[in-house]
Amino acid sequence: MSAENSINIIGDYAILTGAKAIVNMPTPKPLYAKPPNEPKPFNIEGKGKEYKGIAWWGDDNKLPQTLMDKVYANPIVASAMQFRSLLTFGDGVVITKMEEDGTVKPYRGFKDINQFFADNDVNGYLLEASTDLQFFFKIFPSVIANNESKPKIVQLYHKEAAFSRLEVMNENGIIENHFYSARWGEEDPPKDLRATPMLSAINPIKDIKYKLGIENDPLGKVKAVNDREFVIPIDFISPGRFYYPKPYWTSIIESGWYDFAQKIPEFKRALLNNGMVIKYHVELHPEFYNKLYSERKATTEAEKKTVKTQWLEALNGFLSKPENAGKTFVSSKYQMGTELLSMVTITSLKNEYTGGEYLGDLEEVSNIMSYGMNVHPSIIGSSPGKNKSINGTEARELFIIQQAMVKAYRHKLLYPLYLIKAVNGWPEEAHFTIPNLELTTLDKGTGASKTISQPAIEQTE
Repeated sequence: MSAENSINIIGDYAILTGAKAIVNMPTPKPLYAKPPNEPKPFNIEGKGKEYKGIAWWGDDNKLPQTLMDKVYANPIVASAMQFRSLLTFGDGVVITKMEEDGTVKPYRGFKDINQFFADNDVNGYLLEASTDLQFFFKIFPSVIANNESKPKIVQLYHKEAAFSRLEVMNENGIIENHFYSARWGEEDPPKDLRATPMLSAINPIKDIKYKLGIENDPLGKVKAVNDREFVIPIDFISPGRFYYPKPYWTSIIESGWYDFAQKIPEFKRALLNNGMVIKYHVELHPEFYNKLYSERKATTEAEKKTVKTQWLEALNGFLSKPENAGKTFVSSKYQMGTELLSMVTITSLKNEYTGGEYLGDLEEVSNIMSYGMNVHPSIIGSSPGKNKSINGTEARELFIIQQAMVKAYRHKLLYPLYLIKAVNGWPEEAHFTIPNLELTTLDKGTGASKTISQPAIEQTE
């Protein structure tokens, strides 16, 4: 086929160069489909126990990788995600002391805590965990205790969520183990799989004390174990999810706005490459190809691809030939309740390609995607067009509002430090906080000042 009569398929769209037409071919697919796997018990060499099976994350057990690919493929989402992660990190973890009047101030007099911070990259943990919590609403902090008669936690680090999966719940609804691998989706279970015991999601502090033998479980349900590494289950809760939360920001994907945003640059690139004016917009019903495949008995992916290409070539030829001008294109109807819907709808367009097409659509989708990411578009500069800038006062107030909205995330991120405090017996008045960076006006001599907010006080008993 010549370049003048070519077919360019771009995702759910096809551009018919000869006919000067664009065909919309929607193929909707839910992001969070039900995993098809049946949990399979398995063993890990050297562990001497059978695991109940892996709870898949997504219908192919690679949903974290899918979400990451989508974030990095869109500059608005990527910028908003980085902004939220850095905002959550704030100014890093600060050790504070609570005074008798309830106020907290930075304090460097806790020798054991200072030593722990010196031995561990606590802010490195915080940055990694902040990023995963914003991406996936789930983090996997890991703590390691020593083998002393009175054990203490000596190490804190973060297991990356993209490589983490959970064991299927036991008969009591408890998730016992965390699995770690770089090969999810390739094998089940992967050969490089590592298993680590999970702490109770209800009361991790009590659970680790029982398992380390620091306290006896009054009900006798939890016994001291030989393990010295444990994963703390921490979620930013989303309703109705048993194993893995569903981040609210993924609504921009499932709603279709993400795909629409991705199509704009692809479509404009195709227009530039083909240098043509679009005369027709062809819309296909989502069931069109399924019926076409059935009629032509196409079952394999190769056969379906051939059928789709042949049909598009026929449509391209019909619309591009001068002798077909004014002729009628006949298509079938699709029954939807009491309505009959056309399987193929062809609309004649009257427009001229000037290079500024879809800027209004781009502005709309940029604002909606920023809204879905819960980031004001003016802060990350996602709103294109003229006269979209804001003044310093507006920017400062928006930034303050954004910081106020990450307090719940910081509360989750600091929890492992309070667990370590309870196990290691750190002083009661020791607390941890993540300072905000508070913007001020320039007439006060500086553009920013650091403020210490009240820490998230955790129950340690």
